[in-house]
Amino acid sequence: MSYPQFSRTHRLIGEKKFKTLQDSHIIIVGLGAVGSYALEALARSGIETFTLVDFDTVGITNINRQLFALNSTIGELKVDVAKKRILDINSKCNVRVFPLFAQEETFDEICSERSDFLIDAIDSLNPKVALLEYAYTHNIRCISSMGAALKKEATNIQIADLMDTHTCSLAKTVRNRLKRRGVGRGIDAVFSSEKVEYEYKEANEEIEPSLNEQLLEKGRERRVLGSLSTVTGLFGLTLAHHVIKTLSN
Repeated sequence: MSYPQFSRTHRLIGEKKFKTLQDSHIIIVGLGAVGSYALEALARSGIETFTLVDFDTVGITNINRQLFALNSTIGELKVDVAKKRILDINSKCNVRVFPLFAQEETFDEICSERSDFLIDAIDSLNPKVALLEYAYTHNIRCISSMGAALKKEATNIQIADLMDTHTCSLAKTVRNRLKRRGVGRGIDAVFSSEKVEYEYKEANEEIEPSLNEQLLEKGRERRVLGSLSTVTGLFGLTLAHHVIKTLSN
């Protein structure tokens, strides 16, 4: 075998299925706490073509949960750090990067090449809804991450059609908005059935505004949500496992 680093995956699923994974193209939008773990697992499965989208740079508050966030990468674009890491796993990978904000004006560019799966790991509501609508109307196979922040229980993580999700407040809002736009069944989602009670605090109540993540000149500061690397990581790994399982079958 010409890929000794993937010999154990090859041995488990066989030549045909492994070749299918190798030849797949995955788009990942959002390289934070969830998306970074999804990308890592997919690259280590042997997939060779990725399109990575994230406008943000690594911040110090990312370190508690984001795979690409290290003291040595603070200030670097997440897409650049991700590409470097993926090529270190498999130098034969083809990695396109888009350091831009995912919104309706950029979806055509992001999805300009045929893909086998789109992973939505966006944590902003409006872009998430718009991206899922775009994937649905353009027949792009997609799986979306619902709310991983504020969760403490790993055993509550599930996969379902987005329209069958429950308990998660983000999933409820996304479902309702998509239904109003005429989007129906067919989008897979990773969500948690854990019930959350949380008193929201504004960004400037918890950390310095200059350290708050995901700020845009046209946007407002976002609330700071607590999170555990174990839970957000499992969300990302669950996304990746679903993609691997679906493609290899």
